[in-house]
Amino acid sequence: MFDYGGMKTGAARAWDAVDASASSRADVLAELSGRIRSMQRSTLGAGSEAPVVPVASELGGLFPRGGLKPGGVYEVLSPLLATMLLSAATRRGDWVAVVGMPDFSAAAAMAAGVDFERLIVVPHPGDQGMRVSAALADVMSVVVLGDAATVSAGEAQRLEARLRRTGSVMLRLGEWPGAEDRLAISERRWSGLRAGHGHLAACRITATARGRSGIPRRVSFTLSEMSDPPGLIEHSDE
Repeated sequence: MFDYGGMKTGAARAWDAVDASASSRADVLAELSGRIRSMQRSTLGAGSEAPVVPVASELGGLFPRGGLKPGGVYEVLSPLLATMLLSAATRRGDWVAVVGMPDFSAAAAMAAGVDFERLIVVPHPGDQGMRVSAALADVMSVVVLGDAATVSAGEAQRLEARLRRTGSVMLRLGEWPGAEDRLAISERRWSGLRAGHGHLAACRITATARGRSGIPRRVSFTLSEMSDPPGLIEHSDE
């Protein structure tokens, strides 16, 4: 188990060595591939047989089928939304992965209900972000790829084909041509302050999904009992 900020994840280690020397990158990727072969993908179905990936009830209205489309890629402009989209999948027993997000918030993940026993974190993939993500997509239900990773058109097409075959879902923190939807937080309203003093106790959030039709879908929900609001509600305006 990897101790991530005092919390245990399902990863044996954080795979930081991926951005070391070329030889160590190859070793780590080989180890990663071997370690994940025995995970749950064979029990969930693949490709067209894969079930819709469930999402938190607060976000279900953003998706026509009530969850993430197997084989789809989604642009997600909010780390908070990306984290929330992992929670229901892990509670179902799916494995999920976060790649190239060194500032991934363990506190936000815990607050969102992510099961750390079903989470693999690869905070520093170096220039191997796409390769690591592709390897993980073979067995993970959801893979989150940070915005620092560069993606060529050819790499995007190959990964999309791989996702369609496996039924996995990619959440890209940044742009991805041809994404199923563009997910963002369009509005935030804080409560708890009175006459200029007090504590921020809750935040009313409006999240938006805008797909190829251009017609946005919106949901609103409240996050409450937040001990560290600025760290949980990050930059994400549409």
